[in-house]
Amino acid sequence: MSAADIDTSVLNHFQDLADEACLTIVLGAGASVPSGLPDWDSFASTLAILSELVPNHKSARKLLEKQDHMFILEAARSLAGKNWPQYLNEALYGNKSHSIGPSALHLAVANHYAKRSDQTVLATLNYDVLLEHALHEAGITPTVSIGASHSTGNALVHHLHGAIFDGLALDPIATFRDYAELVADPEPWQKTFLEQALKSGPLLLAGTSYRDPDIRHWLHVILRDRRPKFPAIVTIAREGLGFKQDEFFELNEALKNEWEAIGLSVLVLEDLTDIAQTIRELQHLGTVDYQSPHDRVKHVWQRHLRQFEKLQVDYSAALAANCKSIGTQTDFKAHRGTLWLAHGNQQLTRWASDAWLYTNVRELKSVPTGHDSAWIASESLSSEEVKIKKVDRDQRVNPKWDSVLAIPIRVNSGDTASFTPAVVTFGISKNTDQILGDEATWRSVIGELEAEWSDRLTLSTYGR
Repeated sequence: MSAADIDTSVLNHFQDLADEACLTIVLGAGASVPSGLPDWDSFASTLAILSELVPNHKSARKLLEKQDHMFILEAARSLAGKNWPQYLNEALYGNKSHSIGPSALHLAVANHYAKRSDQTVLATLNYDVLLEHALHEAGITPTVSIGASHSTGNALVHHLHGAIFDGLALDPIATFRDYAELVADPEPWQKTFLEQALKSGPLLLAGTSYRDPDIRHWLHVILRDRRPKFPAIVTIAREGLGFKQDEFFELNEALKNEWEAIGLSVLVLEDLTDIAQTIRELQHLGTVDYQSPHDRVKHVWQRHLRQFEKLQVDYSAALAANCKSIGTQTDFKAHRGTLWLAHGNQQLTRWASDAWLYTNVRELKSVPTGHDSAWIASESLSSEEVKIKKVDRDQRVNPKWDSVLAIPIRVNSGDTASFTPAVVTFGISKNTDQILGDEATWRSVIGELEAEWSDRLTLSTYGR
């Protein structure tokens, strides 16, 4: 599944989030891990090593398998002493804080806030400030907030577990003592914030790891005792939990029952970008002639089928020109330019190539979508990210390439949120390390290709 497969049966669960009430969005680690930040296990492991609680990651993993993370971090903080803030920053960002950017989920939330700031309040369980970066990209000047009350229109990002950035550690909640004291407090500001949120409107928890004992406790108490008229909705994404498809299918009902048992509504999704696309759709739900992403993707597919012969010629020529342009603007060669189109049935189809013209739709190859697909095109579609992967290709076969570059293509119908129905891929003559070492050059080329194919698909589908 990808965001291209989201239909009205999924979006109906979010109808309560699209009305005139105030929506509070609480983001978890699933928003930041796709940006390159560590998950909870990796974060705890690094802190255990930096504090010299354990000598290496192997020892840390063994300890984390058998012991509560919060106990381990309590010991790490004790050993770290005054270096604790420094270690927190290093464990979170490493040496790459300058190159980490917001994820699709951060950007979707920021853009929603930019359009509905008077009806939206933002909060995060993450220590990082990537949501603030996304708001900056949306033209908003945000403020990192710890302890402020629930209110709209002030561009605050409420950090319910503290914030870590620029060498600072502002009230981080990480260790056993942190959580124990927080839960023991009868009226912590975080609980008051959640109560105010559910008095004002629905609450959406997106991309959380569901390990936070404080959040689960407070929501249980609030929903049990206050009985707010607005719902609390939690999204469960297979990607965020790291489950394989068969594991997720088997545990689906158990995961739903866990949260429904404490009074939350549950929506099960596949990819974290499914959540991002759903948030993009909120401001359009209920409008006249609204079409879901699934319906819009099917429309793109049908319009292309009606122009099959013409577009085979046009797209093949465009892909060949792209390969030549990449070779001209960079120091590596591109081969076998390919356009992949989704068609709304959890499938992605190899639709056009620079190397040949397809004569019939039955000649087209389809592969499953999904963030963990074996096909880089599907992975790029589902993550909405540019992907570069090393490939093991028989070097006796020409043309030769060492890597594959995949670029997701977004389309805007004009009346609804943009969506991703396609991916273009190229075989690249250099390995991934060489390509990544020249990021400044190829990133600008990718930006040009994204814009070019977005315009081309929009014209073919909507005539503009």
